[in-house]
Amino acid sequence: MAGRRRGGRSFVVGGSVDREWPVPFDGSDAFAGSADPGLSVVPMRTSLRISFISLVILLSPFLSPLDLFAEVAVDDMVTPVGREVFLRAETKSGFFSRGGTLVEFFIDGKSAGKKLSGGDGVAYLPLVPARTGLHKVKAQSDDDKDQGLLLVVQRSTQLVLIDVEGSLREPSSFALKPRTGSVQAVKKINRRFPVVFLWTGFIGVGATKSWLKESGFPEAPLLSWSRGEVLDAMGERHLKIRAVVGKPEVVQAARKYTSRVFSFEAAGDEEAVQDWDEISKKVR
Repeated sequence: MAGRRRGGRSFVVGGSVDREWPVPFDGSDAFAGSADPGLSVVPMRTSLRISFISLVILLSPFLSPLDLFAEVAVDDMVTPVGREVFLRAETKSGFFSRGGTLVEFFIDGKSAGKKLSGGDGVAYLPLVPARTGLHKVKAQSDDDKDQGLLLVVQRSTQLVLIDVEGSLREPSSFALKPRTGSVQAVKKINRRFPVVFLWTGFIGVGATKSWLKESGFPEAPLLSWSRGEVLDAMGERHLKIRAVVGKPEVVQAARKYTSRVFSFEAAGDEEAVQDWDEISKKVR
């Protein structure tokens, strides 16, 4: 499957798991857990628990309530039309995974099916999208719910990947202001090529999504960079990349998939771009 975990929240481009059969896009109830019956729960040491809580308190200014207290979290995804994809939701109790929890998935307000989360707290729902576009995904367990996005594209569609931390924020701004001209340029690019945001920073996913929305950026999936594994996952699913904008390590890894890479920091023989207007013109 092309959804992997690296440290915290997973990134998902669109997965495939051999143990399940896909369900139609409109869905039907399907109950099955990913739990391993032989999986045991090992208590954490008190000192580790205290250290973890201390870390959360330290990072709390950079996390939204969605990151800190979410009981259900659903991943954004990108996939070609007509290809099997696995919706993914994680269930938690406080800071810890909660297995054996029934999760119902909704696509654009309509139920797509139900799944039990496994011992790792993750529930997967397979489906085959039949319509292109940006679809709303909701995962709900009892009164807890979360929303994400499913971007379904034609196989010929070219995507523009944008590193949020490395290209959209003013580097010297403690107020986390958008870089000059970035909102207008990204909207312009998104009218020509679907935009996918990359999460590469330490600020939480929920907080990053809130910042993108409040700053006026177009609605688009936010995928975890995961040290470049997201690019490999896109390649495996034959998704085409038009351009990548980000910090030097991001654009360097992206050269395998596109020659249109742009960074505001000079790296090697590559010159840095001056502003978002320049990027918008070169992405054409």
